[in-house]
Amino acid sequence: MDQLISYEELVRKVQQQEDTVAQLVKIIAATNHRISELQVKQESMEKVHLINKI
Repeated sequence: MDQLISYEELVRKVQQQEDTVAQLVKIIAATNHRISELQVKQESMEKVHLINKI
């Protein structure tokens, strides 16, 4: 049988989910930033490698 939950409990659960989503968005943003940094570094290293081959 389904249990009814109070409005306060529902609000608390939704808030927890919103907090979790916000944390995940921050993690994704930090990861994307790091990937961008690594991409720039890799491209720079490839250019140096090509110049040294000449």
